[in-house]
Amino acid sequence: MWTNRHWQAEFWTLAFITLVVSLIGSLFGKAAVCIAIILFAYLLWNLIQLSRLFYWLVKSKSLYPPSAPGIWGEVFNHLYVLQRKNRKELKKLKGIISEFRASTSALREGALIISNQGEIRWFNKASEKLLGLKANTDIGQRLFNLLRHPNFIEYEKARDYEKPLTIQSPVDEKLMLNVHITPYNNDQRLVIIRDITEKHRLERVRQDFVANVSHELRTPLTVISGYLEMLDPELYPELKSVEKPLSMMRHQALNMGRLVDDLLLLSRLDAKDLQSSKSQQIDVKSMLEGICTEAKALSGDKEHSIQFHCQSNKKLIGSEKQIRSAFSNLVFNAVRYTQKGGRIDIYWKETEQNLILSVCDNGPGIKKEHIPRLTERFYRVDSGRSREQGGTGLGLAIVKHVLELHDGHLEIESTVGQGSTFNCFFELNP
Repeated sequence: MWTNRHWQAEFWTLAFITLVVSLIGSLFGKAAVCIAIILFAYLLWNLIQLSRLFYWLVKSKSLYPPSAPGIWGEVFNHLYVLQRKNRKELKKLKGIISEFRASTSALREGALIISNQGEIRWFNKASEKLLGLKANTDIGQRLFNLLRHPNFIEYEKARDYEKPLTIQSPVDEKLMLNVHITPYNNDQRLVIIRDITEKHRLERVRQDFVANVSHELRTPLTVISGYLEMLDPELYPELKSVEKPLSMMRHQALNMGRLVDDLLLLSRLDAKDLQSSKSQQIDVKSMLEGICTEAKALSGDKEHSIQFHCQSNKKLIGSEKQIRSAFSNLVFNAVRYTQKGGRIDIYWKETEQNLILSVCDNGPGIKKEHIPRLTERFYRVDSGRSREQGGTGLGLAIVKHVLELHDGHLEIESTVGQGSTFNCFFELNP
């Protein structure tokens, strides 16, 4: 409304001047000439004001606009107000950018912004140290041309950023880096680089400790088990009085042997010792048939109904030994913890996206609060009952590790009093 009034005032002023001049010109018979002169003068005046505006905006260093009457004065004033507001916003923005640069420079983690094509748009000082980047040459370069680690290139091609990637630093092979990429704004990605060398070293120490201790325990356990087998009351009647303690010792030695074997397997899985894990075609149907036969033998006088339902002939690519260990752990757990006469069904099936192993039982079931922790090492829902059944507390941890190393995952469904279902999902190979 305010702007419209000024335009109306400008229009009526021009109309009034034109009318007056045309009336004066008509007295001399020159009305048209006088109107043309007035309009030309008005146009020239506007061109002069436009030129002053251009000079002030483009060339002049003055903060204040030139003065002018009428609507041009209002235009100059509005532009001045907008410029002053923009200067304040620009100053505020510069302050934010300055704080951002200062804060990112203080970060120990490397931070980079890259485009969807991988071009580097910005990085902080920590990135220079961890990745060997240089601000004067590497801005605009593709990160994947500068960081040529094979695992990183595969990680980028897969575009699955749910889990971070661990690689060696291109600057120093002793440095272990954790890389996490987060997409945002449709065409940009934030890359966070963390130095996890110390954590990696401690993890390696832990793995070596477990592996070494397990190896050291194997020899004395073998000796103890051997002598216990020799101390058979059937051969030495004088041992009849200690038959029960000897039986318990043999049982506990057997459990200890299983525990050592599981610890050694977990150590190998932790170290990702998978030279052959991606090179074997696994006949899952034949494998599961064998596991079912073993499960029936394990069931013994519990008389479980164990059924195998094969709904796919697809084969897995991976380590047959590791996959067998994972599948047998699930099936044997179902046998151990399902009540006498219970039913256990094993399914091998496929969907459009996945190959799925399902182990279903009608056992006692598991409370919901326990399910998220079942794959933790040594976690037991009922420790006393688990030990009685000969469990080591490492079975599901092994299953989880094997599935992760074969790009799969485990899902557990259970209802107390009705039973449990353990589902192993694998990506369907083309």
